[in-house]
Amino acid sequence: MELLKLSKFKLQLHALICEVRELKEKERNASQQVQLALQKQKQSEEEFNQKLTEFRAELGFSNELRHKLERKVTCLENENNLLENKKKELEGTLQSLLESREDFLKAYEDSTYEMKRAIEDRDRKIGILSETLRVHLLLFDSISKEASSINKLMDDARHALSQKEDVGM
Repeated sequence: MELLKLSKFKLQLHALICEVRELKEKERNASQQVQLALQKQKQSEEEFNQKLTEFRAELGFSNELRHKLERKVTCLENENNLLENKKKELEGTLQSLLESREDFLKAYEDSTYEMKRAIEDRDRKIGILSETLRVHLLLFDSISKEASSINKLMDDARHALSQKEDVGM
């Protein structure tokens, strides 16, 4: 019986030793897997930290760009406001010029109407004076012809008198 117990004990011991070996193997495998997992985690953390650094740099760059764009937008808004004010000012000036133009055209039309009336009056007076001058010229021409005729008559009378004197002598 003791042998049987010993044999049983040996079998149990052998089973325990195998189990211990198996457990050591499992522990070693688990330890390797933990080491691999730790290396992977460390590598993942490094990659994460690197990506995080890149993202932070990119975020900083993006923020800087956003600030620049906001400044540009503010400048453009200010320029737009200035242009709108300039536009309103130019529209006012244009309206003023149009009103001045209308006033000028009205004054011009009034003055041209007055000048036209004055020219018509002068033309009428010139017509009257021309007619008077023509009548006077005709009168002078008639007087000149009459004077010429009287001169001829006088010359004829002198000539006749002179011939009578010559005959009577």
